[in-house]
Amino acid sequence: MFKKHFWLISASSFVVGLFLAHYFYFLRNFSAFLFFIFTFSSLLLLLKFKKIFLIILFFLFLAIWRYLLIFPESTLGRIENYNNQELILVGQIISEPESNDIRQRIKIKIIYGLDELDNKFKLKGGVLVSSVSYPRYNLGDFLQVSGKWQKPGIIEDFDYGLYLKRYGITAVSYYPNIKKISIPEKSFFAKNFFIAINNLKSKVANQFDFYLSLESSAILRAMLLGDKTFLSLELREKFSRAGLSHIIAISGMHISLLSSLFLSFLLFSGLSRRQSFYGSILFLAFYLILIGAPASASRASLMGFLSFLAVYMGRAGNLVNVLFFAGIFLLLLNPLLLFGDLGFQLSFLAVLGIIYIHPVVKEFLSLRIFKIIRINEAIIDILSITISVQLIAGPILISSFKQFSLIAPISNLLVVWLLPFIISLSIVAILLSSIIPFLGQLLYSLIDLIIKYILFVGGSVNNIPGAFVNINNWSIYLSIIYYLILFYLMKKYKK
Repeated sequence: MFKKHFWLISASSFVVGLFLAHYFYFLRNFSAFLFFIFTFSSLLLLLKFKKIFLIILFFLFLAIWRYLLIFPESTLGRIENYNNQELILVGQIISEPESNDIRQRIKIKIIYGLDELDNKFKLKGGVLVSSVSYPRYNLGDFLQVSGKWQKPGIIEDFDYGLYLKRYGITAVSYYPNIKKISIPEKSFFAKNFFIAINNLKSKVANQFDFYLSLESSAILRAMLLGDKTFLSLELREKFSRAGLSHIIAISGMHISLLSSLFLSFLLFSGLSRRQSFYGSILFLAFYLILIGAPASASRASLMGFLSFLAVYMGRAGNLVNVLFFAGIFLLLLNPLLLFGDLGFQLSFLAVLGIIYIHPVVKEFLSLRIFKIIRINEAIIDILSITISVQLIAGPILISSFKQFSLIAPISNLLVVWLLPFIISLSIVAILLSSIIPFLGQLLYSLIDLIIKYILFVGGSVNNIPGAFVNINNWSIYLSIIYYLILFYLMKKYKK
């Protein structure tokens, strides 16, 4: 029993440790942390120390220790030490800038600082720069930035500082002086790799812009490239109210479809199982770099890699263990994903809902709701999966968006089945457009038609009375009560 639930127990202990370190500030002091270890260890010893307690203790303390590393005791030599001061720094753009006709937002990793005499000095950290829309800068560019640096804070109850810190960003500057420079001593390969990635992404995005309508291009950019820059606020709200936000985000469904298509193509090309396995892993890694490695896609890619590995080794992969292992691994890399990344939270909750709640909901719909009326099993699957995800992610969606979609099962039933067609046709269209433009244009016309249908559904269901409800007052205590009730109902129904 213990072996079966090892990763569940480990992941739960790790998450509890992160919550303790995040909300109990005294633990961020190292001496207080040591005292906490001593006290908790003594308590476990009094409770007749067992193997399970050893595992709980290890992952609990591992989480607290890892969280402490995010908040160094000294800011000497870091950008945080120059809060509200003018400073010149040199750094490299670490992700594709978010740009539109008004401004661009640039994430920069600092390489060094410059004093008034242009002498270099040691400086570390990450910064976010807001600048005018032109000239445009690209992933991998080296910049010299001169401006006033500020600590990001709270904006309308939203912890903007925590949100940025998950990317390693601890300072922001608004419309500083920027100069593009070259740094010869930096890796030639790394710079050219960044340029190649950016050029490929730009080329694909330009194809979308050329062949598709404005809204269709914006949606396909978000679906395949992770670029939500051109999605209007109105369109985002429309999809959120319809319960279709997952369509315009790179989720596990997108990663699964792409990796399955690529694996099938390699096997169809005559490659061996071993060669196809390595090719699929390389594809997952490359695609993750291409889209900027968002947390939800990283989780899906890691699970995809482990699933491929299980298939390659001839062992059936346990989805639950893979999920919790992936969670621990990603939170070890960046603990703030748990608190500042909505995509990460929803991604894991969605998979948990599909694993634990979906079977119960599907059985309930089959035996209670659709017992008399004969409904296709695929339809019941879509309905039950959507309801399961809505049930488990409800509190997060309400606290983040102040609303909850009631029409989501219907809108997903009308739309979700089209995703494999869109992704498959898009991959073929991208390839054909460079070889046979006419055929590529025909495929893009079909894709445009499908996306316009999705837009029509998203807009139409919003006009249905009671399609969504606004909930402005929601607290952490209501979330706790909600999940306790949900857990009780699931257990009771399964019995």
